[in-house]
Amino acid sequence: MNTLIGYDLVPEAKIVDSALRACRRLNDMASAIRILEAVQDKAGPHKEIYPYLIQELQPTLSELGVSTPEQLGMDKL
Repeated sequence: MNTLIGYDLVPEAKIVDSALRACRRLNDMASAIRILEAVQDKAGPHKEIYPYLIQELQPTLSELGVSTPEQLGMDKL
């Protein structure tokens, strides 16, 4: 995932979905949240990309019990 984030692109929803499922298999929710933060950071000034990805990932997030950084209040820091 680190290599993917290093590229000059925002990963597709299905790639992030697979990464979140891998984090859940490892029971590593901190990494799942870090992935979402990295995707948000990569979206940068394009404010419509991150909400779209969260919308696409919402069923997976609900299924896996993963909270977004906004739900955890991390966007207020």
